[in-house]
Amino acid sequence: MPTPETLREIRRATRHHGITDCDQLRLSQRQKDDCCANGTLERRHEGVYADPAFPRSPAQDLAAGVAAARPFGAAWSRSSAALWGLRDEHPQVPEIVVPYGKVRVIPGVSVRRSRVLEPSMITTRDHIRVVKPLITIVDLGVMLDAREVGDAIIRGRQKRLFSIGDVHATIARYARPGRTGIAVAREAAKLIMIGDRPADSVLEFRFHIGPARHGLPPYRYQHEVRIGTRRKFRIDFAYPEVMLAIEVDGAEKRLSAESLAYDNARANQLVLAGWTILRFGWAEVTMQPATVAAEILLKLGQLGYGF
Repeated sequence: MPTPETLREIRRATRHHGITDCDQLRLSQRQKDDCCANGTLERRHEGVYADPAFPRSPAQDLAAGVAAARPFGAAWSRSSAALWGLRDEHPQVPEIVVPYGKVRVIPGVSVRRSRVLEPSMITTRDHIRVVKPLITIVDLGVMLDAREVGDAIIRGRQKRLFSIGDVHATIARYARPGRTGIAVAREAAKLIMIGDRPADSVLEFRFHIGPARHGLPPYRYQHEVRIGTRRKFRIDFAYPEVMLAIEVDGAEKRLSAESLAYDNARANQLVLAGWTILRFGWAEVTMQPATVAAEILLKLGQLGYGF
């Protein structure tokens, strides 16, 4: 059985995600082998160890993969996006990037070898080496379509990781023959624009590229309405000619009792001022765009909209 000192060293070295490497774990090779034999340690990759007492997770698998590619590897594409909160879930297999000519194969890990990877592109988040957010946006274009990359751009803006101007500047900086992902990222940056401004939320973006493309006439995005002399509200999508307001309700609008109360009071004020409100959620907008558009068109007709 391992000594208390050995156990303390394992807990220290694996305190981040339950993963460590041979450079960080201050045990002799014999001690490491003994701990792997008795189940105190688990060898994940060559020179990479896990504490079996630590719950396994996608982030742990990613940390192990990055450690296996040390000192060059970093989380990349969808794995990087998950670390930055640009996507909800990690990919089934961790995705990492290394400079071309370095690590080729790591079992259970997708390894991307890049000729353009520079040290300035890499940072650390949650104790895992990862490519920076703007580089992640470009790299997502290798794996995802423009719609999904657009989602990530919007989330990055919401988290204040970058601005839409930063995205355009990054695309321009790294655009070159053979640089994959650029075309998709450029298309995504255009796709999220609603008029002259980028979509404020993913669901508003999905409405603009979903139901709005099923025959809806032009609308006003984030239309400002003044009620009385002091109250001002913004409507997601509006037809002010007939006072029709279209609201798309994502999870961010239901984060607290306070936000729900405000949203209800706001809706009541608009109705009392003569507005008609249609509300749609994520499932309707993304899964039934034609039905959503049909309901809006029906209401526009009922309100006397001049098509």
